[in-house]
Amino acid sequence: MLGSWARRVDGALVAEPRDERELIEVVHVLADRGVALHRDMALSRARLDQLGPVNAKSMTLSVGAGVVLQHLDEHLKAYGLTVGPLSPAAMSLRLGEFLEGPYAGLRSIPGGRLEPLCTSLTAVLSDGRKLETSHAPRSAAGPDLGALVLGANGRMALVTRATVRCVPLCERDVRVSWSFPSPQAFVTALQRSIAEGFWPWRVHAHPRSGRVMAEVRWAASVGSVERDRELLSRCVDDVGGRGSGESEREGPISVEAEATWDSVRASLELGRPLQLFRLSLTTVVARGDVDGVPLNEPTAWTSLAGRLLALDSRKTFGGAP
Repeated sequence: MLGSWARRVDGALVAEPRDERELIEVVHVLADRGVALHRDMALSRARLDQLGPVNAKSMTLSVGAGVVLQHLDEHLKAYGLTVGPLSPAAMSLRLGEFLEGPYAGLRSIPGGRLEPLCTSLTAVLSDGRKLETSHAPRSAAGPDLGALVLGANGRMALVTRATVRCVPLCERDVRVSWSFPSPQAFVTALQRSIAEGFWPWRVHAHPRSGRVMAEVRWAASVGSVERDRELLSRCVDDVGGRGSGESEREGPISVEAEATWDSVRASLELGRPLQLFRLSLTTVVARGDVDGVPLNEPTAWTSLAGRLLALDSRKTFGGAP
């Protein structure tokens, strides 16, 4: 017997611990029996779904690894908060999957940068010990151990909960359509506006007769709507773009991929419509036919990550994917 936390789903073994203590038990039992997660047994953290109180001042709360991000976002609306501009596939994930998977727990923030959704996390290592990262400010000295967990596909440690940093729920949902003379003009205008502080939530881009028709959607406070609209209009005017009466169209339903702006431009030049999310200065999350890294596949491993995996000598977490 493996334990009350073990069950079979469609013939496959699944470990579904009720809490952190039981997850530690799972790790010890599997290590003793030579059974590996991700290889011999799947892991479900659906029952680790606790939500802590919302700290209104810091806009943070403790969230269990089993909470679905869409459900978390709905919970936060009552407090005037949101998890921020994440893509549809990301919002369908549980927090642990989002932090450990190819999204690496990242979201875009004003200024064109990416930052982790969580400020700290608690995880279980392959020997059953707990890892708790610090709430220290970003300027504090010392290594960020959370970086060993984010994007590691659960091979370094298994997240049990995290402190999530929220952002204010904006008062206005603004959508404006534009027509750009070329894919390069579209990319240039978006990159310039993002560099100057524009924070788009998503963009639908459709090539047509050499031009690009795009609907840009962003969320903003009432006071900043006109500032953001003016900023975007200026960047669009600079590249020869103009306003358009085009309304949003449903783009292609496909897997999401992390892509560079050069890949976005190349795809639009080939006439491929795209939906863009998590827009930063260098990369975007794209839905559509684009040359990028699919976000439903395991993260590529570096030589350093491979050496760190050697710490799990019994390969309780399955080794490199």
